[in-house]
Amino acid sequence: MNRRYVLKKILSCLVVLFVVITLNFFLPRLVFSDPAAPYYAGVPEDAVLLRQQIREEYGFDRPVLTQYFLYLERIFTLDFGVSHVYKTPVFEVMFSRIPWSAALSLTSMIISAVLGVYFGASASKNRGKKQDKILLRLSSVTTAVPTFWVALISVMLFAFVIPIFPYRGAMTAGYRLEFNPAAFLISAGATVVLTAVLYRIFKKGAVLAAVPLCGLFVSVMIAVPFGDVMDVAYHSILPLTVISSGGVVGYALTVRNGMIATVSEDYILTARAKGLPERKILFGHAFRNALLPLVTSLGMSLAGIFGGSVLIEKIFSWPGMGQLLLEANDTGDFQLAQAIMLFFAILTIASNFITDLIYHKLDPRVSVAGR
Repeated sequence: MNRRYVLKKILSCLVVLFVVITLNFFLPRLVFSDPAAPYYAGVPEDAVLLRQQIREEYGFDRPVLTQYFLYLERIFTLDFGVSHVYKTPVFEVMFSRIPWSAALSLTSMIISAVLGVYFGASASKNRGKKQDKILLRLSSVTTAVPTFWVALISVMLFAFVIPIFPYRGAMTAGYRLEFNPAAFLISAGATVVLTAVLYRIFKKGAVLAAVPLCGLFVSVMIAVPFGDVMDVAYHSILPLTVISSGGVVGYALTVRNGMIATVSEDYILTARAKGLPERKILFGHAFRNALLPLVTSLGMSLAGIFGGSVLIEKIFSWPGMGQLLLEANDTGDFQLAQAIMLFFAILTIASNFITDLIYHKLDPRVSVAGR
């Protein structure tokens, strides 16, 4: 891999991250004339001394530039302040919600990608036939119909008219998810070692995707009681179905268009002339060279893995990061909102960086074009 290209990408990511951090600090101070205003809840306006104590306690009495440099310092120590609503450190509040968003978004992305690749490849193989026509019609429907509208209709139909699924929450009321972090870390560590060993033996890139996903599933099953897993799975059926439905069609259309564009290339005609099986031509040659658009779609999905389902989490009362961001905005808990937005930005920058590296691996011409 071109080292200069990688260093250039890292530098550009650091510049973007610095700009995001700076905007993340100053924008709330444009919204609130006094950044300590959300912390005055319940404090009378004439209680000047008490308000001054609050300003001093959270450092709002210092010059703005001093606050900015202290903010930069706290970022490197993962100290994002204290949420004035939850009365606990912001990092702890976020950490309690991240697994819920990850579970919902990662699962829906995996389901969408796997089914999308399968249906897209089948549609390209049967271009102009029934499968292809159905996919094109579904793509028109999913483009025109908003996901949140489908979510609302699904809740009304399957939670109220035909009450077979719960309409809110990630677990049954009164349940508290039990999690064994030691078992999870041990299993996850074993997965990393196993992935490295298998990759060294088989030299197959598929190992880097399949083994970690299977290992993650096993780790969750080991760390969380089976009854809790089933309860969460039952509550997640509706939101997963809603999110995945549009994703499957989107990925399928991307794969279908990419493969149709490659089947007329000279190397495909040469492979057919050599008498290679159609299935090998389709998946061994055409699909591999149609991966770039799919990589873009997956990269965008990975970037929005925590914040891309804000409305879905709100509709289904799913206790994820999107729901937490809406709560922080409603209550004026700007330190919590700052930390969440920074987390989303870092994830987006990292996803774009990884996508660029994969692009470069699949097509080295990308680095030449980017000079």
